Amino acid sequence: MSKASKKGQAGAPPAEPADPAALRPAEQAEDQQPAAEQPVATKPSAGKTPAKKAAAKEPAPKKPASKKPAPKKKAQPAPRLQYGVLALRMRGGSADVLLITSRGTRRWIIPKGNPEKGRTGAEVGAIEAFEEAGLIGEVWTRPMGSYLSPKHLPSGRIVPCKIEVYRMDVEEVLDDWPEKGQRERRWYSLDEAAMLVGEGGLVALMLKVNAELIGR
Repeated sequence: MSKASKKGQAGAPPAEPADPAALRPAEQAEDQQPAAEQPVATKPSAGKTPAKKAAAKEPAPKKPASKKPAPKKKAQPAPRLQYGVLALRMRGGSADVLLITSRGTRRWIIPKGNPEKGRTGAEVGAIEAFEEAGLIGEVWTRPMGSYLSPKHLPSGRIVPCKIEVYRMDVEEVLDDWPEKGQRERRWYSLDEAAMLVGEGGLVALMLKVNAELIGR
């Protein structure tokens, strides 16, 4: 190589570095290119859970309303058995009947009492007619009928009684008898007596006997 060429090369001014400002727009352009969007994972806020779609549920079948059992009724006690007499005194084609008052309520009733061991109903009726009314006579062995009547106990309780009624043909009326100071006694026609007694069954029995005696 010649000296001139070397000189020329030596005398040539050095190349100016690239202006940074000139390059900045390109760099800025590169910087301004939108970055690829990245998926952002969202986190639920504290205390909250992502809402889930509720699964459809079939409605539960309704249970039938339970019915309370009806209160049981108290069993009624069986009626107590008693024996009584329809004490008759014949008068022409009809008869009178003797009524007495009860000791507690003073209502009109017929002589009657509780069963006694070893005695028939007719025998018990004869004894009660003597003790309660002062009557002596013949008592038929078969009952004429029966009726229900309430019995008032000394304790205040009232118990139902079934009275079997026997016919008594009165032969004698005593002036003195065991329960004279405790009861009243009086003779009535059968239809009059039926209006005084309170038991429906006894009323029906008196009217039946009266009809049979009249029709005889």
